[in-house]
Amino acid sequence: MYRWWVFIHIVGVVGFVLSHGVSTGMALRIRHERIPDRIRALLQVSGSATGVFYISTLLLLLGGIAAGVDRHWFEQAWIGVALGVFVAEMIFMWAVTVPYYRRVRKILTIEEAGGEAVGATEIEALVKSGVPVLSFWVGILGLLFIVYLMVLKPF
Repeated sequence: MYRWWVFIHIVGVVGFVLSHGVSTGMALRIRHERIPDRIRALLQVSGSATGVFYISTLLLLLGGIAAGVDRHWFEQAWIGVALGVFVAEMIFMWAVTVPYYRRVRKILTIEEAGGEAVGATEIEALVKSGVPVLSFWVGILGLLFIVYLMVLKPF
């Protein structure tokens, strides 16, 4: 059964990375856009990957935890650390990245409705934020550390 759990885990990882690739690509591209309609389109493309993201997250956790139980890896520290890093990254993304994109969407909604409180200066300041780059690096470094733990099982 172990091979099936690993298969499910890898399918989840592939979907997770692909869906995040879409969102990350859009996030980094938005930083260079100043036209509100183009920013809205990029946000729509990014949002279209969320269904795959949630299903993939479920699969990678299910397969990884089941494989860990099957092989008694929960007796080793590396798997707990890997899960902790994954959870910490999810919390970071929900606490920092999600509110940022909610703010971007809100400002673009106000702009689209003709609100005078939002202009080109506000949009430019928001899209130039360092949040997407910070989120990118937190995600990449965390993922690489998890891969290191899974492959080398150092402790």
